[in-house]
Amino acid sequence: MSTDHDTISMLRDAAQRYTSDHYGFLARGKLLEQGQAYSAQAWRDYADFGWLALRLPEDEGGIDADAAAIGVLMESAGSRLLLEPLLASAVLGTGLLLRQGSAAQRAAWLPKLADGSVKLAFAHEDDARSPCVWRDGRLDGAKTGVLQGDIADDVIVSARNEAGETVLCIVAAGELVRSNYRLVDGRGAANLRFEGSRAELLGESGPPARDAIALALDEAAVALCAEACGVISSLVAISCDYLKIRKQFGKPIGSNQVLQHRMVDMYLLQEEARALTDAAQQALALAPPLADRERVVSGARAYIGAAVRRVANEAVQLHGGLGITEELDVSHYFRRAMTIDSLFGGRDLHMARFMAQSQPAEHAKQAVHAAHAAKTGEAPCVPM
Repeated sequence: MSTDHDTISMLRDAAQRYTSDHYGFLARGKLLEQGQAYSAQAWRDYADFGWLALRLPEDEGGIDADAAAIGVLMESAGSRLLLEPLLASAVLGTGLLLRQGSAAQRAAWLPKLADGSVKLAFAHEDDARSPCVWRDGRLDGAKTGVLQGDIADDVIVSARNEAGETVLCIVAAGELVRSNYRLVDGRGAANLRFEGSRAELLGESGPPARDAIALALDEAAVALCAEACGVISSLVAISCDYLKIRKQFGKPIGSNQVLQHRMVDMYLLQEEARALTDAAQQALALAPPLADRERVVSGARAYIGAAVRRVANEAVQLHGGLGITEELDVSHYFRRAMTIDSLFGGRDLHMARFMAQSQPAEHAKQAVHAAHAAKTGEAPCVPM
């Protein structure tokens, strides 16, 4: 279903108004100083506004939101550096339960996700060599780098069954061992261990589970594109204001033509990122052939990952030494940009997939090998 423009506009206005009034930089900094991983009050407010139920069907209290509507929330998450698990729980967790959960599981979990009483995380790695193993309702293995796994009440885990097929299962927080830490942008993550943990299967094993995971990861990539757009737009606005008020030799440094050109380059990257995000959202909404979806989503993700890093670097340089200080918001946007570029398949992975879907098979193999070599430092092994 395609969310209508009026609904998207109202959602954007509400998100911008709320975050502007209640989620300022100083308020966020206070949360981090107090060691809090997120704002419990903000999470309750999101539930009251219906934001956590956006993906639910209308007969279950939602609006069956598409990627464009989700993108509005994720853009606000980037522009205000929100700490709450919108991506992990409201996008990924809710989407997987909607797609894979049985009627009983949906009835049990979706209301709790909508009212914010349950937060989910998604634990997935491309771990063919040492996957988590599910057998007889028990899960063994480990997952690393689970975004906001530190605050999750339950975790959806990708694993293999005894036949070697891909499965999805859900594990309560009390059934796992976790080691919590913070990412560079202030959000939490965790390394998880499963030692005979009770795990409830979600949906069918094999191709249905693999397809659900692939679509969920594409949805995460598109959501991160929207979040990056929020970061870019904030950095462009902050930098533009700074060039107007910072004076040197009696006049604003923004009068320097070289700095004006750099601001123009940042603005162009902002507009390109928005256009590519729109294209990726449409690729999800229109359900094209799998290869076309992967090509558009990964192309957008790879380009926007590079764009947000470049804009963040430029913003820091334009602010000089102040740009790296804890007290200035620019340094925090820089950290969020670095984190966005590495989540759920970084730039190298998505560039390799984009090349694989855009070139003939023999050239695609070379592109994948080259991307692997760039990541690992190993010499590429390309057949002659």
